[in-house]
Amino acid sequence: MNGEILNSLEICSPFTGELHPLEDVPDEVFSGKTAGDGFCVFPTDGIVRAPADGIINLVFDTKHALVMTDTDGVEYLFHIGIDTVKLNGRGFTAHVETETPVKKGALLLTFAKDVIIAAGLSPVCVCVFTDLTDNVAVAPFTPRALKAGDTAIRLIYAEEVYG
Repeated sequence: MNGEILNSLEICSPFTGELHPLEDVPDEVFSGKTAGDGFCVFPTDGIVRAPADGIINLVFDTKHALVMTDTDGVEYLFHIGIDTVKLNGRGFTAHVETETPVKKGALLLTFAKDVIIAAGLSPVCVCVFTDLTDNVAVAPFTPRALKAGDTAIRLIYAEEVYG
């Protein structure tokens, strides 16, 4: 992204653990940013909280992922673990339903990290922004420990993009 920076938006983490760039996810779809840009967290607990006020757009039937849109219009995909769809919901509990309005900090999902690991899968939690335009980028950040609700990254909005 090039151009004049107009503003930025702080994005809080829905997860507690070690914050990393998407490139560290052991899955090409996420690490290659095919689903969108964002960040990942290697979790220390099994709790997913709303990072902002918004609405739940979709809770996957297998409860390993959900989509929400915040009041700023940012659409998030939260995905728990890699290939965890294979667990068919085992170890996952949804605490919200599709079309549920949520406040920042609300409990969205819980998951049993030990069930994921016992199945030989990675428990890495992914937060991807599925609707970013070309003039929006994830600002560079330093990997670090954080808690759900802490600022994870900033989205930077530029006036124009030069190709």
